[in-house]
Amino acid sequence: MKILRRLFALSIAATLWSSPSQAETALVFGATGQLGARIVKLLLEDGHAVTAFVRDSSDRSSLNGLDVSYAVGNMMDRDSVAAAFEGQDIDVVINTARAPTDLKDFYKLSSTFIAEAAQATGVKQIIHHGAVGAGSNMALHPDVPWDRVPALVPRMMDHGVAEEIFFSTGVPTTIIRNSRVWPDDTPATGNAMLTEDRRVMTPITRADLARFTMSCLLNERCYGKVYHNQDDSLTWPPPSFLEGAEE
Repeated sequence: MKILRRLFALSIAATLWSSPSQAETALVFGATGQLGARIVKLLLEDGHAVTAFVRDSSDRSSLNGLDVSYAVGNMMDRDSVAAAFEGQDIDVVINTARAPTDLKDFYKLSSTFIAEAAQATGVKQIIHHGAVGAGSNMALHPDVPWDRVPALVPRMMDHGVAEEIFFSTGVPTTIIRNSRVWPDDTPATGNAMLTEDRRVMTPITRADLARFTMSCLLNERCYGKVYHNQDDSLTWPPPSFLEGAEE
């Protein structure tokens, strides 16, 4: 069974890599984060125009020297999210933002505001980086002690609501879920892949997450899909590596 699952995942990866992207305009939420900044750089290298949505207080050093436009606002504010879409033709929305641990309903509210604006302005695709365990996916990972971590179950339910909101818009949506992410300087392993098997839960590098994002950019094969990352070559990061990592 494990061999069959790996072959299935490899077939998806091969299909994705075969579809080159076209130069378009992307709006990136979470653009100054470790994953978001990697994706912004790849977008620019591929010839895309990029608008980075940032808070007024965001540290933009990860984007220093890059030819990006900025939309300043708060993802929990409907008007500032809507303003980020105004005056430009946004083709793709990429969401890598992560909620502060003490902020309730972050994913539900921020995804609602993004979804409304994307639907109203004719966005061609939403790519959302979510979490393994989102919503009902927790049930497929019974060995994970979800209820032993304070506030983790409500957080995973919030992730699940966000995914449902994006899919409900009718805008072609791609969800890429991850669990634990290796440190930012870890190179791509050459063994990572995307799989539609929602039972998969392995670590991943940000380098590979960024590559997967680019492979799904305006790729119709990715529309309506929920992917998990799979990299059986990685062990779980030691605790010191987990601070600030994507879920």
